[in-house]
Formats: sequence, C-alpha cells, structure tokens
Amino acid sequence: MSRKLKPEPKLSVAKRKPPRWQYERNLTLIIWIIIPLIIALAVGLVGYWGYDTYVAVWNQPIAKIGNDTITIGNGTASRVVKGNVTTLDMRYYVKMLRLYSLTGGNTSSSSFPYQVLQQMENDVLVSRAAPGLGLQVTRNEITAKINNDLISSVGGGNTTGNSTANITGNITLPQSDLGKLYQQWLDYVKLTDSEYRQVIGDALLTQKLQDQITQSIPTEGKQVHLYAIVVPNEGNATEVENLLKNGGNFTTIAEEYSTDETTKQYGGDLGWVPQGILLPEIDQVAFSLPEGNISAPIVSTNGYYIIKVAEIDNNRTIDEQYRQMLANTAYNNWFTEQRKLVRIIEYLNQTKATWAMNHIS
Repeated sequence: MSRKLKPEPKLSVAKRKPPRWQYERNLTLIIWIIIPLIIALAVGLVGYWGYDTYVAVWNQPIAKIGNDTITIGNGTASRVVKGNVTTLDMRYYVKMLRLYSLTGGNTSSSSFPYQVLQQMENDVLVSRAAPGLGLQVTRNEITAKINNDLISSVGGGNTTGNSTANITGNITLPQSDLGKLYQQWLDYVKLTDSEYRQVIGDALLTQKLQDQITQSIPTEGKQVHLYAIVVPNEGNATEVENLLKNGGNFTTIAEEYSTDETTKQYGGDLGWVPQGILLPEIDQVAFSLPEGNISAPIVSTNGYYIIKVAEIDNNRTIDEQYRQMLANTAYNNWFTEQRKLVRIIEYLNQTKATWAMNHIS
C-alpha cells in the first residue's frame, strides 16, 4: 500500500505590533486633521447663521418698483436703481421708519410700517415721472429747504447769505452755524447727508407735482345748485319718493325725513357744487338731470339719496375749498393710475414689519 503523505504544517509568522511611538504619532496626525475640520465646520455654521441673521436680513428687498427683473444690489442703504427697476431694501426702510417716527409718525398704529412703505413707493413713482412732467429739484433748492427747516425748528425765520436769524430769547444763529446744527440733526435721525437730501428732494418734487395738479384745476366750470334728501333704507326712500310725486315740498320733506344733520336744517340745500365733489353715483345723476328735476332714489354707500337740481350754471366760479378738494382727488388719482402703469412688488409682511420696527432705535 502506498502511504499518504501528511501535509506539512504551515508555518505562521507572528504579527509584530508597531512601536508605541508610531501609534501615538498616527493618533496625533488624526487629531490634527479632524479637529481643524470640526472647527472649520463650526465657524462656517456660525458664520452662515451670523450672515443670515445680521447681514442678509438688512439686504433683503422690501419692494421693487418697475417693469424689469433685476438682481438685488450690494445692500447699501439706498434706493438701488438698475435698468427700469428701483429696489428698496430693509436697511433703507428701517432708516425711513426711524425718520418718520422722529418727525411725528404714529408708531403705535399697526398701519404705520405700511404707510411708510407706501410713501417710499410714492416718492419713487414721482421721481420716475418727474422728467416727463417737466419737474425737477435743484441742489440749491434742497439746501434752502434744509436751512429754513433748521431755522424754523429753533424759532427763527428764513435766512440767506451771511445774515443771522433771530430765535427764541436773545440768541442769534449765524449762517455759519447752520452746518453744526445740520450735523446734529443728521446724528439725531441717523442719516447721511446724501440720504437726507434724497428725502428732502423727494418731498420738494412731490410738492411741485401737487402744485402742478392744483394749477390744472379750472377756476370756473359747470355747477349745479343741489338739494338732497338722505334716508337709510329703500322703504324710507320709496316713502319720500311717493310724497314728492304727490306734490310734497322738497325742503319741507328734507327737514322732516333726511338723516343728513348738516343739510336737513336748510331743507337739504347743498349749494352750488362742481362736478367731481359728490359720490360718483350721485355726481353722475346730478350732472345729467335737467334743471328743476328730481331724481329717483340713488343707492350709495351712505344710504339712499333723492336729489333735486334747482339751477344749472355752465360757467360759474368754483369755490376755493372745492378747487382744493378737486386737486386732492386728482392728486390721489394720479398715484392710483401710476400704480396701474408701474409694476410694484411688495415683500413686506407682518413679521418683517415687526422686525423692522424693533430696529429703528
């Protein structure tokens, strides 16, 4: 028989452990690599949090006015204009909130932040339209306005050249001291000279627009001498209408039935009224009725009106009070039309408004 050879046993070589100094060196290297990575990650997270909390929030847009899409500017506190779009950022918005709060704004009103934003938007709308309207404000006009405001604030009058302005008591204010007073004011409202000049320039430009609109209101025009009876509901209106149809006296019925306390004692006499003063639904009827006629009941937001056109004058001098009312209406209508023509995107919400109000101090 053949013998089976037994396999030779494999020789195992014992693994030699690295020396302790090498182990410690490798551990040290790992620590030196991991710890800086952890620190870098932590710094990055803190930096991102800090940027997002303290930097980015100031640069976020509050509103864009214009018809183009643009990239937000570098976050300077100003109106950033690119192409055909003006961007109002949070930093500039907070500055305007502070200014208006220091100059008489009602900060306790929940609508205050939104009123300020609307004013800022209106300023942009006026500045955009100004060239086409032939309106401009010079640097000298802005300077004169600032100086006169400063002098008025301490009780003086206008000043020019090197004259002095009398103020309360025996104190006088030399022209050369206006610079110091102005710097004190800028420090108080926390605005730069260019920022405050922008505000004053906007105000002057808006005033010029308002003056232009007022001057466009005619001094004479068609007017109607109106009488009116105002009642609260349809039932009362039908009752009054039937009384008038049966020959009742308009002034007598007005004194008895009208709820308009201002005119009922005069028999409902509204006097001479130009077109554009009354509510639109009443105005339309009043200037379409023939002289001497009485209208059917007119439904309005203030109740039911029945009016009588006593007289018509096609070329009557318009009372100055009515001219101012017409000018104010035309002024408000101008902004309404501009807001239809110019795209306005607002990013303000209650959270942002509250944050901004908390940072005006």
